[in-house]
Amino acid sequence: MKKVFLFVLIIFSLTFIILLFNNKNKEELIKNPSQYLPPEKLNKLILDARQKIEESPEEISSYIDAGIANYQKGIDSYPDAINQLQKAFKLGAMDIRILFYLSIMYDELNLTDKAFNYYEKYLRNNSKDVYIRLRYGNLYFRLNRYDSASEQYEMVLAKEPNNQTAIINLAMSYKARDMYDEALEKFKKAQELKPALTSEVLVKIAELYYIKNDFANAEICYNKVLENKPESIVALSGLSQTFLKLNKNDDAKKCIENILSLDPNNEQAKNYLKKVYNIPAKEKRTEIRKK
Repeated sequence: MKKVFLFVLIIFSLTFIILLFNNKNKEELIKNPSQYLPPEKLNKLILDARQKIEESPEEISSYIDAGIANYQKGIDSYPDAINQLQKAFKLGAMDIRILFYLSIMYDELNLTDKAFNYYEKYLRNNSKDVYIRLRYGNLYFRLNRYDSASEQYEMVLAKEPNNQTAIINLAMSYKARDMYDEALEKFKKAQELKPALTSEVLVKIAELYYIKNDFANAEICYNKVLENKPESIVALSGLSQTFLKLNKNDDAKKCIENILSLDPNNEQAKNYLKKVYNIPAKEKRTEIRKK
């Protein structure tokens, strides 16, 4: 009797371990292209899956394997990946990976309604996934639905208060909502976590300072951008406007000259010359160069 009980216990333990291992594998979601398998291996996986499907057309796992492999091959293979994962779904697959990959692919293909649908389904099953929550917020942001974007980023920060990406994205959404003080506060926190912010973020911070009439700090931020990207027309344009506010007209001229040397047809720079200095852009460029 004891031997039978021991045998049953061993079988149960082995079954539990196998199920645990399988579930663990299912939770290994690809969130970075560095995780992609080499193309030759992906092609082999797809070929093997097709052969299994031919032998057994209702083999759910084969559709999932083929779908994930096609996902890794890139956007040109997304239609195949979507068809295969949708087939697995229709056959009754209860696999969260399907929701994960479908949401991302529909998003990247700009199929907005479907992307929303699958992001929501996925997050109802895995609300703690910060990666998908951020993507969900970014989709709202791209659609100019800034309130909803802020809500998603705030939910990320409730779980990970020091997530710099979420902090920066939240600051961007606050800026878009004209919540300038709140946006600056978030940008400052992001800078405390990692001082080396990207040029794009520094430009947004400079714009906020400019809006708040803090032209000294706007100048500092624009100059930081130009240290790393001296050909940034956005930064040069913002700095020229800032110099004009600070009555640094000579410095503003130099910025405009730089802009026009990089982009001779830049209408904004031409308009500055006409409006501020009241002479045609071409003549003004000649005058500046002579100096």
